Amino acid sequence: SNDLKSPHRKQALAFLEQASEFYEAARSPRLSCRPLLHYYSFLNLAKVFLLLKKRKIAMEPKHGISKTKGNNRLRLESQSIHFPKCTHDHSELFPEFVAALGGNVTKPTTLKVISLLRQVPGIHRIFCLITKESPSFLPVKRFDLIKVNNGVCARLILNKTDRDVQQSLKKIRARRKFKSVFHQVNADKANNDEIWFETKPVHGARRGIHTAIKKLADSVCEIGVWSILTSSGWRYYLSNMQPRDILPPLASVYATMFYLGSITRYNPYDFDKIFVGKYAWLVNEFLLTQHVQFIYGLAGQVAGVDVVRPFAVLE
Repeated sequence: SNDLKSPHRKQALAFLEQASEFYEAARSPRLSCRPLLHYYSFLNLAKVFLLLKKRKIAMEPKHGISKTKGNNRLRLESQSIHFPKCTHDHSELFPEFVAALGGNVTKPTTLKVISLLRQVPGIHRIFCLITKESPSFLPVKRFDLIKVNNGVCARLILNKTDRDVQQSLKKIRARRKFKSVFHQVNADKANNDEIWFETKPVHGARRGIHTAIKKLADSVCEIGVWSILTSSGWRYYLSNMQPRDILPPLASVYATMFYLGSITRYNPYDFDKIFVGKYAWLVNEFLLTQHVQFIYGLAGQVAGVDVVRPFAVLE
């Protein structure tokens, strides 16, 4: 990137090359080796992201995340990860990554691996089938940008007949943050199967229109918007999980991959046990899909816009 000056540009290119090599290596080994290779790809991409965000990185940073000790290795429900708060010397990488994504890292945090898996929308349907839990995500039919006088507003459109919408909307619309951004409006007669919410207009005309759109997008994102890349483009979700219990979406994928990679590295004799238990289908789906979601999601964070492959051709 031209935004980076030497030696940071040289560092970023080296990290990017390492990330690519680990990613390519992960395409060939047997399944139990992939989590570790994908994790190291994520690790190097996180370093590139931090450099682009102008956040300091220690000369020899620690991973900044660990698998908690004393867990029952046979049950995924008992597994947890831990990470410290950001340090003054920027030596703990994962909390720096979480903070750069907008997360709260003011204190050390321990999270169940099951909680992390719950936070990944790309595997959430499988998660609910296996755990028998109610949905944690509300699917958004679409967001519309609407010109209003000398400004713009955003319209959130939901499918009234969607089961997840019916089960999740009441809790989400009761949130203080949601109510501060959106208010419900009547859908027109041609769309009586939809539920509409709109933001207040943000003033912006001519040259100021781009600033208005960014301000509007930032306010919408603050309520918590998750996304997955599908064969028809990006699909968006709102979460009904308690904000204090969640990480930024990309950080959840990163932390889960770290956990699976640590099992691969330090307890390979335990890895296969994950694939004969209750969560085998869920973990397998995570490993097959989320490395692609992470890469394109992080690219979007860097670019400031959605990044897709031509025709959203996914592996």
